[in-house]
Amino acid sequence: MASSSASNYLQTALMNLLWFNTAWTPPSTVYVALFTAMPTYSTAGTEVSTSGTAYARQPILCTAPASGGWTGPSGTNLTYSNQSNIVYATPTATWGTIVGAGLFDAVTAGNLLYFSQLSTSKTVNNGDGAPQILAGQLQITRATC
Repeated sequence: MASSSASNYLQTALMNLLWFNTAWTPPSTVYVALFTAMPTYSTAGTEVSTSGTAYARQPILCTAPASGGWTGPSGTNLTYSNQSNIVYATPTATWGTIVGAGLFDAVTAGNLLYFSQLSTSKTVNNGDGAPQILAGQLQITRATC
């Protein structure tokens, strides 16, 4: 995936925690969404439809690396990545062309935390094999200048 971006929601929550000691509870699980139109810092984009498609966001636990959720940080950019494959259900209808992924704090609705455009878009049709993001391919990286 291309580099990741933190949403306005997450940046504001972290800055308020740091500067104003405003309580913010990070999620114990994040959910990986797939987009057919990219979100921005303040909008959620267009997620694959859940109506009759067998699509649903997939969970990743936010726990110590030994628990199978995330690895990291690694490298000079402090990269965190998924420790296990993220596997979606086999599509029962066309999902469209997937152009990006995002992390949310809820299985439905919720707040967008991070988003990233895919390096290569992927069209998912009815009856295709179960789409997946292989271990290590979903990466959250600190920005560097």
